[in-house]
Amino acid sequence: MTTRTAQTTVDEHDSAKRRPLTGVRVLDFTWVRAGPWSTRWLAALGADVIKVEWPGTDTFSTFSLRGAPGNANPGFAVPVGAPAGYNSGGQFNDTNAGKRGITLNVRDPRGLEYAKRLIAQADIVIENFSSHVMENWGIGYDTMVGIKPDLIYISMAGLGQVGRDREYVTMGPVVQALSGLTFSSGLPEHPPAGWGWSYMDDTGGMYAAISSLTALHHRNVTGQGQHIDLSQVAAAITLTGPVLLDYVLHGRGSRREGYPPGNRAVWPGAPIENNYRGPIVAPHNTYRTAGGGYNDWCAIVCNTDAEWQQLVEVMGAPAWAASAEFATNAGRIEHQQRLDAGIQAWAQTLGKYEIMRRCQAAGVRAMPVQSNQDRVDHDEQLRYQQMYRPLFHPVLGTNLVQNFPFTLSETNISVTGPAPLIGQHNREILGSLLNVSDEEIRTGQEQGLFWPSNVARPPYLDEAFDTPLVTTPAAEHPSLVDVGRSQRFSAGPLGDLRVLELSDEQGQWCGKLLADLGADVIKIEPPGGSSERAIGPFYEDVPDPDRSLRFWHYNTSKRGITLDLEAVDDRALFLELVASTDVVLETRAPGHLASLGLSYEELKAINPRLVMCSLTDFGQSGPWSGYKGADLVHLAAGGQMSACGYTDTDFPDAPPIAPGGGNAWHIGSHYATIAIMAAVNHRDYTGIGQYIDASVHGACALTTEGHVPMWIYRKEVFKRRTGGNGAQHAASLATYINFGGLQFTPARLQDMISWMDEYGLADDLTDPRYIDQFVINESLDHIMDVVRNFFANMKQEDIYRGAQARRFPTGAVRAAEDNLDDPHWQDRGFWPAIEHPELNRAITYPGAAAIYSATPWRISRRAPMLGEHNDEVRQELRSSR
Repeated sequence: MTTRTAQTTVDEHDSAKRRPLTGVRVLDFTWVRAGPWSTRWLAALGADVIKVEWPGTDTFSTFSLRGAPGNANPGFAVPVGAPAGYNSGGQFNDTNAGKRGITLNVRDPRGLEYAKRLIAQADIVIENFSSHVMENWGIGYDTMVGIKPDLIYISMAGLGQVGRDREYVTMGPVVQALSGLTFSSGLPEHPPAGWGWSYMDDTGGMYAAISSLTALHHRNVTGQGQHIDLSQVAAAITLTGPVLLDYVLHGRGSRREGYPPGNRAVWPGAPIENNYRGPIVAPHNTYRTAGGGYNDWCAIVCNTDAEWQQLVEVMGAPAWAASAEFATNAGRIEHQQRLDAGIQAWAQTLGKYEIMRRCQAAGVRAMPVQSNQDRVDHDEQLRYQQMYRPLFHPVLGTNLVQNFPFTLSETNISVTGPAPLIGQHNREILGSLLNVSDEEIRTGQEQGLFWPSNVARPPYLDEAFDTPLVTTPAAEHPSLVDVGRSQRFSAGPLGDLRVLELSDEQGQWCGKLLADLGADVIKIEPPGGSSERAIGPFYEDVPDPDRSLRFWHYNTSKRGITLDLEAVDDRALFLELVASTDVVLETRAPGHLASLGLSYEELKAINPRLVMCSLTDFGQSGPWSGYKGADLVHLAAGGQMSACGYTDTDFPDAPPIAPGGGNAWHIGSHYATIAIMAAVNHRDYTGIGQYIDASVHGACALTTEGHVPMWIYRKEVFKRRTGGNGAQHAASLATYINFGGLQFTPARLQDMISWMDEYGLADDLTDPRYIDQFVINESLDHIMDVVRNFFANMKQEDIYRGAQARRFPTGAVRAAEDNLDDPHWQDRGFWPAIEHPELNRAITYPGAAAIYSATPWRISRRAPMLGEHNDEVRQELRSSR
């Protein structure tokens, strides 16, 4: 490998003092959750994130998460007794930690000019408005690159900037409804349980962070900026790949008997070839435990007969468990109901943490269903990993703030400060960065330029002028030390990187993201193939290592070789590959590679530039580091199950539900991808590689939106709600819609009434008294009864299109396969046809979450067949010797 260097490698001591994004500036126009969540992590990685806000509108007060005068919405995690104001939102503090903040009226021509001056000093601009808002303001991408030619611009509209439905408005629950994610969660013959929070706000934020880091590395190597058109719905659809492939190839999808299967791998009596969660095994369920409280449940999974026998011993070898019908996995699946009844009788005698301890000590995968309170107060592993860090906030005081689920060996990463008070850094940023005089700032704050003239100005904005302006030197823009290899493997943004992937289902999604983004990912499997090749559904229902649709989806764009790392010769070949690689991604049990002489320190001696990421269930150390995980048990311990399920009035004593689709592995892989790209960018500036210790459990524990702040600031335990957020309604023909983010002002209600009246279904709402906000508030239950009746008499798609035409954020609760016929995705080129030469056919796959303007994010080839590239890779090594 030929590596090009721009200057001498930075001293390791100096390298440790800088964070991965030190000297990088991000201009943050985002709001609500998805966008701010992405820039929060960029700030924690060292970027100077400047959050641009403008208070005083109903929309800002409702959706900023800050709280607002007269609005102490509990969903914002405003502490009980705290003043209701713009600086009282605990969720805002957590979501925007570590940023600087400025208030700027970009609708004023003068404010627009200041925005352009900020853009001139930014590396990345990011926003999550609906399509073309920035362009309508006068700062679209073409304008921005005229100011800063190498700028990276991330837009993250729900349906993206390209496509006929680009003007549609979304929120997290709407994204989940449209993509098929909501449909994947629940019990057969019941309405979708959905997700108990805006999963795709969290995940959309992860994709924006990934996009920022990959584009930044590409710019480091090439000097080229670009626009990244991220669609949160597209990102969500990619998480349903096995469902889509099963439908494309077999006409089967998620509209079928026994789906979704609740917490089981397969519903009793349903066909077992159609499974999109993971291995089809039993037991695979959640059981009520002693205490009988709302979250007194424990998830248990046995992947093998040996694990089942270990569970039998943990239960005290009850007579019922010795029955021959439970001796094999096939028998346990056939007799699941009796199996679960027996386990339930035992589980209810013990507490959920005691079951975890006993089972894990015996090698059985079991974890408690943890609420937001449990994760903060009772999770020993998260405490050990310092997942919650105390930070002082001038209004809220000292509280815990969520931290990274991974560590980097050569640089400190952490949330370093609270969220900014609104407008807190006006003088600092305008004065020191843009050289605006104090007089101009004072005048602008009084005249509606830097603060709304109709909103009471907080005292600290004026008090800022009482002390001399201390100009804090901006971090020097990083100089490039390592600009990568001269060889490029693809035109993608990561086309200069080679990755060795030693991964199973825990990390294969991370490998796919890197591969589809252009890296040369070489998947290294044992001679018999990796475990995920044995997970169905299978092409034409014929089990075979090369016919797993799940493997196909999660391993596109990779090359594949087989190596037995226990064998000396194969281990030597692996070490030769390491010498010319950039990243090693591995998911082996802690200590396994070190036992083979393949620890990071030993690999680093061969290749000092190496970035190595170990993505394990619970991390490399700590009280739970030796525990075994599974998708179900991670969703239990991570908090997802405590938030997903049914409202008590809809389904009394219903169990918490784990949404389907292997999302614990997705969540872990998203954070691992961020960690890898942070380390690669750090290497760009220092020439030094490093080791990453990443945890699936830590990643899941972070991914429940505002639930952790809800406990930290209000001591409230989140309750499950049918459909996820209370906005799911029945349409005709046993279908559902998500009518989200609804705030009925008089004008918005009149839009709704007019629409319902077209069908003669407005009831008495045409009465003029419903133009009064007080009457609306007092009559809201009746109004919603009328709205629900209207929906129940309408077709799902008509509601979706009609509501969006009136700018209501609404989505049809679709099965994943419903999106195949939506022309919007054809407009975006979202469904590539990937050649499978061995089958003599091309197969439609879900494509990329984003459209990069300069470098393709695309599937370059189908997943590798077992050992397909053995000869090719060995020949490359011989040629390079």
